Amino acid sequence: MKRLRFEFETKLEFSCGATDHSFTLRCIPISDGRQTIAEPKCVILPRLGNIWRSRDSFGNTLICGRMEESHSGLSFKVEGEARTENTCESAGTAQPFYRAYSPLTAAGDKIISFYKENRPSGGDIRSRAESLSEAVFSLMNYQSGITGVNTTAEEALSLGSGVCQDYAHILLSLLRTDGIPCRYVSGLAFECGQTHAWVEINDGSRWIGIDPTHNRYIGGSYIKLCHGRDYSDCPIERGIYIGNADSLQTVSSRITEQ
Repeated sequence: MKRLRFEFETKLEFSCGATDHSFTLRCIPISDGRQTIAEPKCVILPRLGNIWRSRDSFGNTLICGRMEESHSGLSFKVEGEARTENTCESAGTAQPFYRAYSPLTAAGDKIISFYKENRPSGGDIRSRAESLSEAVFSLMNYQSGITGVNTTAEEALSLGSGVCQDYAHILLSLLRTDGIPCRYVSGLAFECGQTHAWVEINDGSRWIGIDPTHNRYIGGSYIKLCHGRDYSDCPIERGIYIGNADSLQTVSSRITEQ
């Protein structure tokens, strides 16, 4: 077991005043058997009185808030301790929708062609997922700035480059083409300075985490924040405000082993 101290901070700066700002955060990690979270704290600035907690349909913890007054920025910082098992597995079964394509993982001609070229020849769910992860890792080049949060698996595969979100979306699309239930995960990893994304497959009784960006199973150095069918189901921060302001977002994270 590892004891990890984690800090995650997002700052949103506006070019001019924004008002009536409503937001939803998925930044509080949940305990799921593989990880146990001890008393996480979330500090939001400016301080707001109108904040509440809930859960979404995927089981993620939500922090929701609203700021009506004009403001030039918003930040939130989460910190706590995670006790993680050095395993990629957590108990659970998959709902049927985790087999279906989602908005960002729909298979087009490129995905179908790539799948046919790299279709696993046999084996169980785990070995087939390993094979498809290896194919994604071998094809893709990690390059930031050329894709965005709305880039689909088909588009990222056509580019042959992208970031961890794109690797995860391509693998999800291939897995679903193969009939394997799977989901997208947002979280933190020891060597990353921001957030990270990976994939979980389900073998009927367990969720198994695979990181296609590094072509490996996850382990004790990974902390899950939230999950869904693809990124659009589980952004760590999402909001809407009134005003003509442009926004600049900066994200930082740090994990230290205790």
